[in-house]
Amino acid sequence: MKVLERYFLENNIVTNKQAEEMGVQRHVLASLAQRGELERIKNGVYKRKDALDDDFANISLKNQQVVFSFHTALYLHGFNDRTPNTFHSSVPQGYNAGHIKRKFPLVRVHYIERKLFPVGIIQKETPVGSVVSCYNMERCICDIVLKRKYIDKQLFTDAIKGYFGSKNKNVNELIKYSKILGIENEIRKYVEIM
Repeated sequence: MKVLERYFLENNIVTNKQAEEMGVQRHVLASLAQRGELERIKNGVYKRKDALDDDFANISLKNQQVVFSFHTALYLHGFNDRTPNTFHSSVPQGYNAGHIKRKFPLVRVHYIERKLFPVGIIQKETPVGSVVSCYNMERCICDIVLKRKYIDKQLFTDAIKGYFGSKNKNVNELIKYSKILGIENEIRKYVEIM
């Protein structure tokens, strides 16, 4: 299982689908879990036995519609140095998130209009090395501007300064998202000031 060994050098968690893409059959993962070489997190999701627990991955992999957003996405992008004690995530309106709230009491769920939900979703690596869905930097900035009265002032200021000071920013995409989300005038003020 050299291919799995190579995969686990960079990742802590593997799904049945990912394994099959590498040419590893599902039953092999189940067998490795039975022998104690992998730990089954849920049906079709396994982690290395020695891997650190990754709350981001546990929340994300068990709930395919979850996208990390707001404070948590800012943390994943490096604009917030406070390790989240509450995991902010977004789901499409109408999604029943009751099971998430029961299983993960530290998750705060934001319901997003279905047509706006997919705007800016990317895959991002967690501090432990798992890959999860979160909103990109531009969507995060739009979201915190949109909800700024609910965001800690220091976090807001640090995120805005961090974004506009980043070499990876994409102001054209920021403006595009602001149009989609209906806050173009607000975002343009920050673009002009920064």
